[in-house]
Amino acid sequence: MRRGGLALAALLLAVGALAQGPGDGKWWKRPRIAQALELTPAQTTELEGIFAKSRPKLIDLRADLEKRQFDYEQAMSAPSVDRKQVEATIEAREASRARLQKELALMELDMKQILTPAQREKASQLREQMRQKMIDRRRSLRQGGTGADSPPPNRKAGAGTRPAPG
Repeated sequence: MRRGGLALAALLLAVGALAQGPGDGKWWKRPRIAQALELTPAQTTELEGIFAKSRPKLIDLRADLEKRQFDYEQAMSAPSVDRKQVEATIEAREASRARLQKELALMELDMKQILTPAQREKASQLREQMRQKMIDRRRSLRQGGTGADSPPPNRKAGAGTRPAPG
């Protein structure tokens, strides 16, 4: 079950990254995705409602996780590291992470139920295409390219160089 929730999370995040458009994870508002999935206005409204209902709790859970991560980093960087204290901060951080993941999975489950089986299948295909694009881009970057779809570096000729001393 956990794997399915993570897969759906990856699906929704990847689908959301497929197109340029409004930020903050609202993949259903991205024209290319909405069109590809043939979302109806009613579905878009329902997806927005689910997001709006979940967002305040997600904000709080993300903030809590960030605080727990900070506590962990502080405990690890202390001049004298107390193993029990670090262990407690790890437990607190991981419990916080689990609460956030659970809330994300429940939101995604609610969103998934809005989509038809055909839309879910199309979303899965879009996710796979995005995954492959990312793999190709990483491979290209490792080989010294700029990435398949990434723009060339934003540099003017000579930018970043200093004139030779005169």
